[in-house]
Amino acid sequence: MARVNERQLTPGAAEPPGPARGPRIVFIDDEPWFGEFGEILIARLFPEVTILAFRNRDTAWHELQRSDPDLLITDMNNDNVPGRTESFGMSGWELLPLLARRQVRYPILVVSGSFSMPGVESRARQCAGPELNASFLTKPFSEEHFRREVTRLLGGGGGGRRAARFRS
Repeated sequence: MARVNERQLTPGAAEPPGPARGPRIVFIDDEPWFGEFGEILIARLFPEVTILAFRNRDTAWHELQRSDPDLLITDMNNDNVPGRTESFGMSGWELLPLLARRQVRYPILVVSGSFSMPGVESRARQCAGPELNASFLTKPFSEEHFRREVTRLLGGGGGGRRAARFRS
């Protein structure tokens, strides 16, 4: 498994060398603990993938403009942590409409603990619009639900938009 994170990624950098490239996942989460957990989980469940991990959505957006991933996994909020002083760029609320305007065709898995609050997931679905191939997963989730959804979105279980919502 090849892994690249935003500290190692430079604009215009070449894909990791190798005979056949495995799936490429861009993973964005501004929470350090969940970012590390997510990278470890993806690497363990999908050892063939290349993970490009970002905490800052602005930096991730530049990478997404450079090259389409096979899957984008992103959270929504970056401003809901009390006392936070760091800037992590745009929120998921800003990123999803940008992706829709760009008419991206790759699948998107939106993961958020905020979806447990009434109306937040439906607001995120409206933000994504009907043109994005987006699925939604509520934190916390089971490893099995995550594995199934990522497998499906990477092409191992049907295509098209699906109203996926998993709770554990």
